[in-house]
Amino acid sequence: MDEMQSVSRAITTLRTVAETGTAGARVTDVSLHLGLHKASTSRLLASLVSLGALVRGEDRRFRVDADFLATLGAPANQARLRQAARPGLARLTHELQDTSFLSVRSGLDSLCIDRHVGAYPIQALSLDIGSRRPLGVGAGSLALLAWLAEPEGEETLQAQAGRLGNYPHITVEMIRANAGIARGAGVTELPNFVIPGMTGMGAPVRDASGLVVAAISVAAVGDRLSGARREQATALLMEEAAAIGARLTDNNATGRDLGPPQAPAQRQPAPRKRAIKGRNDHEDDIRSDHRT
Repeated sequence: MDEMQSVSRAITTLRTVAETGTAGARVTDVSLHLGLHKASTSRLLASLVSLGALVRGEDRRFRVDADFLATLGAPANQARLRQAARPGLARLTHELQDTSFLSVRSGLDSLCIDRHVGAYPIQALSLDIGSRRPLGVGAGSLALLAWLAEPEGEETLQAQAGRLGNYPHITVEMIRANAGIARGAGVTELPNFVIPGMTGMGAPVRDASGLVVAAISVAAVGDRLSGARREQATALLMEEAAAIGARLTDNNATGRDLGPPQAPAQRQPAPRKRAIKGRNDHEDDIRSDHRT
């Protein structure tokens, strides 16, 4: 086996194990996925354990090492987060008819890992799946930053000072003020902040310990998130963020799997509607979004 094939198998193995999240992967699971004999798969997994990329638990299942993931700046359970959040994103999109997003922290950035597109004729498609923004730029991104414990919160905020070049109208002071308002309200609300004519609202998703592990958000054009709809969006965001956190907690507490990781939906032709998109977002690990 040549060097390139070895690297390819190692990366595929890491992805296969990572997709199982906290449930972990058995040798048999990885063997079937790779199409390798169990003995060869066992040797490959053992090599990744020795390198610190994987760990093997007492249940004999393999999981991606948390320190290894932290080094990469990647969350350990994106697949499970997406599965836990999809009912909530679907409800947000159905009730509000606007686009909803799921974001996670990745280093000093927020990373959009899922999106449900609404049915309203004009959609604020401010983020693609895979888009990155500096923490604090955008409703979901601000929700990931605002509830960080100190001194990490302020240190993270200060680190953004040199990273806002694509957003010349946004300053660290503005983000700090928005974060304080969000903590008081329980949700983030950013009218005309990232993109003129668009409003975003978001809420943090917490795990059993209270740590913010993700954020859900909704974006709409014009004044659609004002008045009674603003109150509706606030309530929905808080309810669904709590429900997602409870679903994650229940899964961890009972050891119950959420099911096999779902493959991204196949991209469908875009509906005939107008869309407002951002232009400054870096895209990484693009996946297809969902339409509700």
